[in-house]
Amino acid sequence: MTTVTGGQLAAEALVAKQVEFIFTLSGGHITPIYQYLEETQVQLFDTRHEQAAVFMAEAWGKMTRQPGVAMVTAGPGFTNALTGIASAFFSNTPLVLIAGCVGLDHKEKLDLQDMFQEPVISPMVKKTLVCQKTERIPEFVDLAFRLASSGRPGPVYLEIPVDVLNNAVEETAVKKIQTNFQSKPVDRQGAAKTLEMLRNSEKPVVIAGTGAWQAGAQKELTEFIEKAGIPVFTSLSGRGTVADTHPLCFESSLAIRPGAAFAAYLETDLVIVLGTRISLYYMFGDVFNPAAKMIQVDIQAEEIGRNRMVDLPVVSDLKAFLA
Repeated sequence: MTTVTGGQLAAEALVAKQVEFIFTLSGGHITPIYQYLEETQVQLFDTRHEQAAVFMAEAWGKMTRQPGVAMVTAGPGFTNALTGIASAFFSNTPLVLIAGCVGLDHKEKLDLQDMFQEPVISPMVKKTLVCQKTERIPEFVDLAFRLASSGRPGPVYLEIPVDVLNNAVEETAVKKIQTNFQSKPVDRQGAAKTLEMLRNSEKPVVIAGTGAWQAGAQKELTEFIEKAGIPVFTSLSGRGTVADTHPLCFESSLAIRPGAAFAAYLETDLVIVLGTRISLYYMFGDVFNPAAKMIQVDIQAEEIGRNRMVDLPVVSDLKAFLA
């Protein structure tokens, strides 16, 4: 029978996901993966600090809309990564953090850099995954990537104990799952109602945020504001979805700074919020004209109606909605 180690399975699963770069700081608990990545197309960037590795992975995920990958060792390697993970979570950036940890047979023995990692990071990620069976490593890697990029993107934590990585299993026992999909749910009825409300308004404005960028909706957003003749303000990673030089783009949507946005929000009668949270940047919704109608479109239902009454809630992929 042919056997394969957990480290090899993890490396092969990352190659199968067509990962180009892994941002990391080397450590003994993840060394079993390194040795099988050396002769692959995956490039390892070994940083001076784990925080830098995760921020680099976040930047990659933000710019490419594909999960950035960071890999860290146990204990302090893990804790040093937390600030970057929190940033990715709040900015809705697809990212997979792979961390080693103490072997299952050495838990509670005061082994090197032993700590409970999953409970610490759980509030900062979309999902935590701990693989305790060597033969299931490809399944867990596949699941981590699917979760990071589906729906509202975000970071996913995958923990693999070092003895699970070092363990060898029969190759026939391994399920090499490879699931790739694109889900673009659209609320056509919500789109129709949006047009009806738009026809009945006199001073509508559009606010486009990170969701517009993550959906790849630059073309659709530009066509929408041009055909409707609506001014657009952009926020966070939404900046650039419509060029600041476009005659209908009035740049930053932040109302906590003086500018066109602040003045427009006081006078508008219809606000169309596309893929951004109603947060401090909009004075928690209080900056908008109290008499204005509000349409909010988001891929994540729980974000709709936060801090402000929404007249038309629409759960939809933004690219599909605008199209």
